[in-house]
Amino acid sequence: MPGHKRVLAEAGRINGNSCLTDRYVICIINKEVLYIGRRRTLTETRDKVYWIWLSSIPDIGSKRFFYLIERFGSPKSVWGSSSADLWEERRFIGYKAVQNIIRHRKPEYLDRAKKINEDSNIKVITFADEEYPKILKTIYDPPAVLYCKGKPLKVTSYMLAIVGSRRTTEYGRQVAEKFAYELSGAGLTIVSGLARGIDSMAHRGAIRAGGYTIGVLGCGVDVVYPRENKRLFLQMEQYGTLISEYPPGTQGAPGNFPARNRIISGLSQAVLVVEAGSRSGALITCDFALEQGRDVYAIPGNIISPYSRGTNQLLKEGAKLITCPEDILEEFGMAGHQAADGPSNIAHQLDIFETQVYNALEHGEKQLEELVAITGFEVSKLNAILTILEMKGVVKQLPGGKFVKQWMN
Repeated sequence: MPGHKRVLAEAGRINGNSCLTDRYVICIINKEVLYIGRRRTLTETRDKVYWIWLSSIPDIGSKRFFYLIERFGSPKSVWGSSSADLWEERRFIGYKAVQNIIRHRKPEYLDRAKKINEDSNIKVITFADEEYPKILKTIYDPPAVLYCKGKPLKVTSYMLAIVGSRRTTEYGRQVAEKFAYELSGAGLTIVSGLARGIDSMAHRGAIRAGGYTIGVLGCGVDVVYPRENKRLFLQMEQYGTLISEYPPGTQGAPGNFPARNRIISGLSQAVLVVEAGSRSGALITCDFALEQGRDVYAIPGNIISPYSRGTNQLLKEGAKLITCPEDILEEFGMAGHQAADGPSNIAHQLDIFETQVYNALEHGEKQLEELVAITGFEVSKLNAILTILEMKGVVKQLPGGKFVKQWMN
């Protein structure tokens, strides 16, 4: 066994039960180093069927997966190993994991893996493949297998995660879409989780700008979740890439989403939080980002809104304050790049009265009574103008009788 100090120095800070370095695999139980072995070259095996089979077994996460490769040589060797040899590893991977491997060494499970590998609509990328994102290999717990659907997965030096809560305000939704639109138009790849709320608006903004966006799922890439995102899901297949570490057919489960957040941050150079409550899952993504050495940015929100408590707390803790897309371009060393302008409203050809009402909403949402005071129009006339503006898609009515400019239409 090599010297502990030399190997642990190479590994850096270690969490959890195992750690991969360029040369060693380290297994740790209760903070005690129990095993240090030389890491085999993953390119020794490229049989994707066995990668799919092993990574699909319950309780075989990425740490256990890579430990098993080290001990047996390849996923195929795990398939062909004896039960006695597997049971010898129960101290390191757990009784239940060994039991599940033995239960899944049946032809039906291998046949299922073969069907996934042969599906022309799904691209399977293993950790051993050249296409596997190098930036993702640098995180502590990289997924062993990625399932991709849509356009070929592209990884650049300009990848930004935009995340936030599922429950949002109109402010949060508009800001997320605006930032994604302008930054995507400037050349950044937008990464998010395709959840309702901020995630969805980030993907929509990137797609509308004609840019490239990656959606990291907590379910299979063939599963639409949440159901109301079906249209966006289809657009992502056409203009972006859907990826998941979960095999096709996997339904969304609460435990899947915190785990997928490490991939969202792991694929990105930085994470931007648009709007998040104090218990938002977006804060988990920030924790992963900090562990992975990624930058964290946040957009300030209403100090009395519960939807902004998490975001504002991030700023108090040292997150970079962002107030415009140019701030991020500067952080990325792209200060010379121009953020894409939002869609022009000139094409709507507003008349003089419509323009007055539209300009009255310049500084945020307004109640009908406020608009009457600003424009001097009678309520009946103002209502008629607002109806026309809504039909043209430049103004939106919010709950509570408030009106706001529609940034996109």
